[in-house]
Amino acid sequence: MMASLKISAILLVAFLLLTFWGVLAQANAESLGASVAVATDRFFGSYFVWALGYVPLPAFKAVAAFSVLHLILCLAFRMPRGWRHSGLWLMHFALIVLLLGSLVGSEVKREYNGYAVVPAEIVGAVSPLQAEAAPLSGARDLRLFRDDDSLGLAPVEIDEQELKGGWPYFVQYRGFVEMAPGKNVAMYKVLYDPFHFVPYAFMVMFLLGAALHYFVKVRGNKAHGVDRGSAVSAAKAMPLLALLLAALPMDAHATAVPVPLWEALHSDTPVLVDGVMRPFDSFARGFLDDLSGRVTYKCQEGDSCTGKIPAVEIVRQAVLTPEKTHAYAMFKVLRGDVSEALHLPPDSRYVSYVDLALSRDLLDFYASRNDDHPATAEMKRLYGNVRLYESVVSRSAFSVVNEKPNFRLSLEVLYHHVNLALCGFVAAFLACLLSALNMIFRSRKLDVAANVLCVATAVMLTAMFAMRSYVAARPPMSSLYEIVLLVALLMMAFESVAFFRCKNRTYALILPVTLMAAVLLFFAKFVLEPGDTFRPIPEVLNSSVFLTLHVFTIALGFAGMILSGVVSHLVLFRGNAALPSPEQPKGSPLYALMYGTLAFGGVFTILGTLLGGVWADFAWGRFWGFDPKECGALFVILWAMLLLHLRAGRLVSPRGVALLNAFSSIVTFLCWFGINLLGVGLHSYGFQGGTAAWLIGFVVVDTLAIGVLQVRGSRLEAPAPTH
Repeated sequence: MMASLKISAILLVAFLLLTFWGVLAQANAESLGASVAVATDRFFGSYFVWALGYVPLPAFKAVAAFSVLHLILCLAFRMPRGWRHSGLWLMHFALIVLLLGSLVGSEVKREYNGYAVVPAEIVGAVSPLQAEAAPLSGARDLRLFRDDDSLGLAPVEIDEQELKGGWPYFVQYRGFVEMAPGKNVAMYKVLYDPFHFVPYAFMVMFLLGAALHYFVKVRGNKAHGVDRGSAVSAAKAMPLLALLLAALPMDAHATAVPVPLWEALHSDTPVLVDGVMRPFDSFARGFLDDLSGRVTYKCQEGDSCTGKIPAVEIVRQAVLTPEKTHAYAMFKVLRGDVSEALHLPPDSRYVSYVDLALSRDLLDFYASRNDDHPATAEMKRLYGNVRLYESVVSRSAFSVVNEKPNFRLSLEVLYHHVNLALCGFVAAFLACLLSALNMIFRSRKLDVAANVLCVATAVMLTAMFAMRSYVAARPPMSSLYEIVLLVALLMMAFESVAFFRCKNRTYALILPVTLMAAVLLFFAKFVLEPGDTFRPIPEVLNSSVFLTLHVFTIALGFAGMILSGVVSHLVLFRGNAALPSPEQPKGSPLYALMYGTLAFGGVFTILGTLLGGVWADFAWGRFWGFDPKECGALFVILWAMLLLHLRAGRLVSPRGVALLNAFSSIVTFLCWFGINLLGVGLHSYGFQGGTAAWLIGFVVVDTLAIGVLQVRGSRLEAPAPTH
């Protein structure tokens, strides 16, 4: 009983509920001004969580301990023996190592905060990179305190030679602080963790087990007749592509001397913005997008202009003839109570600088308040935009560079003007329409035309990524906008490859694939895309090959999960014809595709999460910290593992598996975009506002669609009435 798959499913559900509950508690703690660490420790760092103050419920560590016992019993009594199942054995043993090592490691792990006096000559001679490479070099009188000793009352004695020796101590440099003239202090964080190797050991064993299971068990079955060489080549191509992107140069800083050439401002004129050389067009687009949420200005009645004015012309006028732009209503106000407080024109979402200047003292006052009220946040946003506009008018926001535009700047301007994201969305939408018509007329020409548009969309998105890679001089996988485009590209590439390579492909699959790709491209273009799509990114996102590998593999995993959910919709639509039956015990090819994409999505989400942990270990000094974004990826993994165990143990019917898997797209979107709406955790670069309405709309529509498909299938399966 303790080794049954039912217990596995119950434990996975418990992990899912605790992850969901814990993330909500983290968001609630942030909203109340409390420490997120308290909620993290309560749900993920404890054995029990007290509901209602006195009801003990198992927390993450208790469920993990029970899972270790369950896995050991599974290996002893239930797991099939033999070489063909060695991959499954290795994967489950790796999971035991991870859970048991993490439990023991959490009990012995210690964190210390410390400081050391650093001579002035060392401060001037050692760069931050050198300090990170050898954090204790030149330091004197190192003093350490436990992390819970905030007052520094009980210093901890640790031999410095032991600290410099590495494992089990890990020293993280936190920067210099000048305490007094001539007295500089270096701040450190020291982690004592003898089990620091556990997630790395799990990663190696799990991936080896997955590869062994794939080639020995899955590929070893010759009945499927799948080309082995093409699969191996594809598996090799993905990491090679990520490494190729990671090998791109990462230096886009200017070395030219700024010269005030204000009369010659063209789209590709080089300008210096915060030490980075950019084309004037990109700066202008970002400037106008910050103010109004648009990259063009529509002239209104009373303005000294007509029609629509591009962003470059707006900035040019603000520099040369600011008296014109002062009257342009290009400052967007997002809240009615803010308009009322500032005495702005009622029922007007856009106001001019003249309108705001009349209430400038009020705006300064409200923006200086230190509270979390949404109206205050909007006041601060408006105040920042007014200051930005004034810096443009005063010619201090940027400087013109006395150089001819180089190819990179010209390509950046071309990227914005060609607008391949919009072209890709139109092509994907047309492909979706043609595939929908093909479901009615069953025309070979319509199918070919729809797939040609899929190929065209994939080509345009590939060209976008090539241009972004060259212009930004980095792998284009660092923002939510880029990752959404990447997932859309992977889905269209899947359909394109199926069109050329699969003779017996499922023609109905193109409709949901193109629909989902069109939704993603619409979301990227009209919700996520900023005015300046090449704004500099945080240094932490431009520092490690592991980040590139992490983003690429997690995008593959999310694409697989979304695609599996899409295929499940088709399985529900076709009903018994697609499900396993006595005539086809393994189900139709569509049902097999649903299972294959689910396994693919789950494995690559695991791989991407592990690579993200490696990057986080280098960037933040810890592999895993139950950050809400990390919990989102964990939730997707647990959801995929739950579905695979339900199918393997036949705990629910094939239709039940398809029904649950149909929600995989919703689960992936909520864990991908929904977590960003919380604004909690270290992944601040991934936060994105303004997506809640679109996300809720998608969840409601897709849930209704799944409900309709389920009701339709139930009616088709119901026995006919007898008379």
